[in-house]
Amino acid sequence: MHDLTSAVGDANSFEKYLLTRLHVPPLNILNLRDEQATRDGILSGFLALEDNNDIQKGVNSIIIYYAGHGSRDTKPEEWGEWVTPEGKIEMLCPYDIGRGFRWPNGVEGRLNGIPDRTISALLNNLASAKGDNIATGINRGNKLEDPSQQGYVPRYLSNPPPTPPDCDHEILARGKRVRSGGFSVGFSGKFHASHVLLAACGRAQSAWEHSGTGKGLFTKTLLEVLESHDIDDLTYTSLMHLLDMPQWQTPHCEGQAIQRRLFNHKSAGTDGSFHLCQVMWEDNNPTLIMQAGAAQGITVNSRFTVHASNLIPTPNRPNPSLGSLSTSSVDACTSTLIVPMGQPAFALPQIFYCKLFERGSEILLIYCEDGTWLESIFTPEHRTALSVALVSFKHTAELVLTIESGRVRFSRNDSLVSPHLGKNLPRTVSIHDIGTIREVVRCYLNFNHHLTRTGSDFRNVWMELKTLRVDWNDLFHQVLTPTGPNLIEEEPATMVVDDEAKLGMTIYNQTDLPLYPYLFYLDPSDLTIDEWYLPPIGIGNKYAKVDAPLPPKSELTIGYGAGGVAPWQFHLREGDTKDLGFFKLFLTTSPTSFSSITQESPFDVRGVSRHGKVAKPKGLDSVQWGTKLSTIIQIEKPRV
Repeated sequence: MHDLTSAVGDANSFEKYLLTRLHVPPLNILNLRDEQATRDGILSGFLALEDNNDIQKGVNSIIIYYAGHGSRDTKPEEWGEWVTPEGKIEMLCPYDIGRGFRWPNGVEGRLNGIPDRTISALLNNLASAKGDNIATGINRGNKLEDPSQQGYVPRYLSNPPPTPPDCDHEILARGKRVRSGGFSVGFSGKFHASHVLLAACGRAQSAWEHSGTGKGLFTKTLLEVLESHDIDDLTYTSLMHLLDMPQWQTPHCEGQAIQRRLFNHKSAGTDGSFHLCQVMWEDNNPTLIMQAGAAQGITVNSRFTVHASNLIPTPNRPNPSLGSLSTSSVDACTSTLIVPMGQPAFALPQIFYCKLFERGSEILLIYCEDGTWLESIFTPEHRTALSVALVSFKHTAELVLTIESGRVRFSRNDSLVSPHLGKNLPRTVSIHDIGTIREVVRCYLNFNHHLTRTGSDFRNVWMELKTLRVDWNDLFHQVLTPTGPNLIEEEPATMVVDDEAKLGMTIYNQTDLPLYPYLFYLDPSDLTIDEWYLPPIGIGNKYAKVDAPLPPKSELTIGYGAGGVAPWQFHLREGDTKDLGFFKLFLTTSPTSFSSITQESPFDVRGVSRHGKVAKPKGLDSVQWGTKLSTIIQIEKPRV
């Protein structure tokens, strides 16, 4: 194993940032350098955090930073529950990896690395003890890939010592008191919920350091962004957008909490409806590119407000509009923006964010018998902003508003939902709550827009939903295994609701394309759109090489195994005997973002729960996107 010249320097630089910018007390920092960063030293450091009574659960933040060698190896055959891409495991390489030692059974061998399964168990246990406000930065390499510039040295160890099947058995057993869900793969942690991972590169790349500068590429870039921005203005997503890295090393970020502010789980974070935008220069001519296109439902002539950040505004930190832009052209996952005619020019930062406020083409037709009242609620200005039109005949409307005893009832007129649930939405709104009335109409249009739109038909991609059998292994960990028939074999599928049943999805890709899947559940009763699975995100560069969760001829498990998210559960609302929902799968051949798809209910639904614990750069014209839809009719379980 070749010596690294910059790993210690990177760790020292990150420690300096913690001390000088975040003002972390020195006693709160545990440092391991060179001969201190042994296998036992690293494992003991994790366990010390878990047992530290000064760290209050849900109050304090935990930051774990690693700079050093990394490696990949073949997964032990005995690790059947640890599902991994290509049958490989990732590992950290401690200072004493490869040293000779004697196993407890007397057999001599070489000390192995710390595999991802062990790191995941440590992080899961730490999150259970101290809360999920954990940020993990891993600056190590997985695989060699020659960079285009000279002077770089990979942080990668080839041919590591083999990992024994019973590796770190005592650490895995330590988690038996948690008795929580099944395994997930890599360093992402169980259900993506235990922490946020910032990785220096993807699994098919290596992290690099420069022998001339004495700095690691990832840490150098990361600290440049952190030191030049107010940390209170950064979220994990906006941090990734600001990292300027070469194509041959693409940092990855994943976890359920990537919308949070950095190291902060208390303040409002990212507004998922914002789209990342950039000023792209070619021959001194600027072009405004939005990283969202037809796949996200963007259409030509849509209008957007422009903002400097993607933060949810607060009284202390507003996020005002800088102006507005409109789409002049739309590709699969990107759009070109222009300043609308008649609007004065305004200054734009290199990276900015746009939020949709007026659709370019789609119009929702609405009707109310009291036309005068309807016109007073939906003035010409609101009709334009909400993309609605008032019609004079009930049978021509897509959404009908009816006034009953001082409340407004909403009735749909569609072919997907009405035949199963009837026309009326289950909730009403006070006639005086004008804001909510408009919000229901906006959400209804957005819901139907995403439910009904389609892209390319990936014929050799399909979904299977199965009941998960829950077993316990010898370490007292849950092992979730799909069993029984495919519950969504038919379209629509009818399912008897069992409140205790856990469900898992498997997506099969039998194409020759690497695919990025984005899976959502759409509930027409309350108009919510919830994510179930989203891939990791990369840096803002559109040519970033983000690991494809669905390589050619592969499968992805969601809710168990490698998916890293919780199983699905259906629940009927009290008093209901039937419900309806849709699993909508978006597929792309290029990494993108679908965070803008999610939608909260416009109604007051507090206390109501029915589901889920929840190569070379390609040109724009080569990107494909498509959809798959599964309709789920949920009926009450017969009473005995």
